[in-house]
Amino acid sequence: MQANKSQIGELVRTVSHFAEANRQGQARMFDAVRLGVLQLAVEHGPLRAGEVAERLDALPSSITRHIRALAEAELVSTEPDPADRRAVLLVATDTGRTELRQFLDVGEQVFGAVIAEWPADDVVTLTRLLTRLTQDWARYGAEQQQAARKRNRPFGWSQG
Repeated sequence: MQANKSQIGELVRTVSHFAEANRQGQARMFDAVRLGVLQLAVEHGPLRAGEVAERLDALPSSITRHIRALAEAELVSTEPDPADRRAVLLVATDTGRTELRQFLDVGEQVFGAVIAEWPADDVVTLTRLLTRLTQDWARYGAEQQQAARKRNRPFGWSQG
């Protein structure tokens, strides 16, 4: 049986409410883009700044500022790109790797404290469902958003 309009609406409101609460909490504690730059350097580096900007859907000038701040903190370094001497590659330092690991550990501790009273089965179920939602959103979300824009009038007030 498929979800009805009311159930879908409740899911949308719940996911949106959680995402906003999470965003606000993060904004008070750290710069999410800077974290994203460091995480990409650690997990996928070395990378060009343009690739980082593309993956984070951010302006290149913003990424440059974040790279500079991370380099000043000695969390990343830049090195010449052997394929194009005019470009540089972003590389995580050992300090950056350690800092990211510690940062993520603290995040897991906070999250763990929030769900401390949940049964393990609930955690496993929510993880499975959120993974499925994320995968389906990646697969169909942009296409469905584009189709909705074609079917409906634009909401000018919602544009940046």
